[in-house]
Amino acid sequence: MADSKAKKGKKRKDKKTPQSTGDEDSSSVSSVSERDRSDTSGQIGRRVGSAAVTINRDEYLQAYRDLAFDRNQLLIKNSLLHRRLAEYYRKRKLEHVLKPLENAPHFEEKYQQKLFTYQELKEKEEIEMADIKTKLSAVQEEYEKKLEQAEKNFDDLQSYERTTGTGLIYSKKGKPIADKTVERFLTLQRRKSEQSSALCLRYIRARNAVTELESIVRKLEMIAPGLNVAQYEQLQIDKQNYLSKIEERDDELIKNRTNCTEHNQMLAHIREKMHHTDEVIDFAECDLGDAEIELIRAREDLGHIKSKRDKLRWSLEAERIKAGLLTRRDLLRDYQNAGDEVVRLREKKKILENQIKKTTAQLREARKRMLLETCSVDNTEDALIVCPNF
Repeated sequence: MADSKAKKGKKRKDKKTPQSTGDEDSSSVSSVSERDRSDTSGQIGRRVGSAAVTINRDEYLQAYRDLAFDRNQLLIKNSLLHRRLAEYYRKRKLEHVLKPLENAPHFEEKYQQKLFTYQELKEKEEIEMADIKTKLSAVQEEYEKKLEQAEKNFDDLQSYERTTGTGLIYSKKGKPIADKTVERFLTLQRRKSEQSSALCLRYIRARNAVTELESIVRKLEMIAPGLNVAQYEQLQIDKQNYLSKIEERDDELIKNRTNCTEHNQMLAHIREKMHHTDEVIDFAECDLGDAEIELIRAREDLGHIKSKRDKLRWSLEAERIKAGLLTRRDLLRDYQNAGDEVVRLREKKKILENQIKKTTAQLREARKRMLLETCSVDNTEDALIVCPNF
């Protein structure tokens, strides 16, 4: 589809070429004439002549004929390609492709928007790639610097070890260490360091590979966003459980259907009984109407009786008001008890008054005795003061 659209666009451009060439010719001629006019208008007063512009029309006509011939050739080629495409789509049973699309301008706008977005994404990708390359070059330079520094430090370390190792003596044998042995130890150290660095590199690569594989495994485990394989298996187990439950429910439904048929038979029997009970209810309603009539009459009689009762109550209440306390035995009893209590309290009051009189008399006599005793004691003290020799 994209190729056919591109070809159509080329054909449209080819169709437009002769007209555009003619327009360009006319525009060139008009521009030249306008320039001549402007030059002549600008040169008025300066007395400077201008040469006439000569146009070779044969060249333009030949170019127009060549372009028209090319256009016809392209049209023929376009029609042939359209026929081949139509035959290809008919063989593939894709005749719907040949039908004209609805809302074609809308699809073209969408296609243009997608092309613009693709171009923007491509530019962003180029910018990101340039940024990544700059970062990678910076990291590479830093790596080379650090590698050179590490090699230099290792060489310095080995030179220091060589200087310190030459001239040493075995503690057990007492012989000096040879230079070959020192060189052998240093070469062995270098090999071991290279092996350790290679092993570290292998470990790092293996670790990165493991992380990549783990990420791939996680992606494979993810069926959809938010769904894992374990969840899918759990869903399968839940499905089997639900299917077993559905089978159990189906058995229960069969049992319920049998029960429903039995209940329908019972309902039919109950309907037959209901017809009989409806007849009984009709007779009972007739009896109820007669009973309601009697109830209305009894209510009317009850109203008259209640009015008589109220009149009797009012007369009895008036009589009670006239009689006063004679009709209330409890009040009479309370009144009698209160009178007896008052008499008893009066007698008790008299007894208490007599006791109070007796106690006051006794207190007075005791006070008199105390005064007499105090006076006699004072006289004896005065006599003793007057006669000390005694």
